[in-house]
Amino acid sequence: MSFLKTGLLATTIVAFMAPAAIAADIDTAPQPAPAPFVQQDDNYVSGWYVRGDAGFSWLDISGLGDGGAAVAGGGVGYQINQYFRTDLRADHAFDHDAGPFDVSATTVLWNAYVDVPLSMGFTPYVGIGAGYGFVDYSGAGSPSDDEGFAWTATAGVAFQMSQNITLDAGYNYREIDVSGPNYADHVVTGGLRWSF
Repeated sequence: MSFLKTGLLATTIVAFMAPAAIAADIDTAPQPAPAPFVQQDDNYVSGWYVRGDAGFSWLDISGLGDGGAAVAGGGVGYQINQYFRTDLRADHAFDHDAGPFDVSATTVLWNAYVDVPLSMGFTPYVGIGAGYGFVDYSGAGSPSDDEGFAWTATAGVAFQMSQNITLDAGYNYREIDVSGPNYADHVVTGGLRWSF
């Protein structure tokens, strides 16, 4: 009989202690809220980039004709965030047939852009730039070479081809302050930006 009483007593003790042991294993302390999920924009890569561009330039100087000329350039820039970037670039317009003489121009400009990222990798943008320019004349009766303050206004659209490569098509109006009529041209370019 004592064996039966001992067994019942042990079973009763286990039955009462098991829920307490399980409850002790449950952490009732308040847990921190999970961090909110932030959707990353696949079209945005922050950091440095290099660029190369080529296209065509048309003179806009009163009294001079223009057959147009090739233009090429390149530079290095920094994407600050998905809306703003800046770069330093050099561009050269080769010899324009301006009628009585040929004229070419080189500018080194610091530029700032506002990007408007859209879906499917397209990003329209506008920008302005300022720096220094050099104008070279050649041919009989041509003026002396000159140089001076330069500025540009630009607009275009970029398309992100991959995480690091962006196709860029743009237009800019460029002007160089020189003696006599200022050098001015309209430039259309296409190029690539490589982010790293």
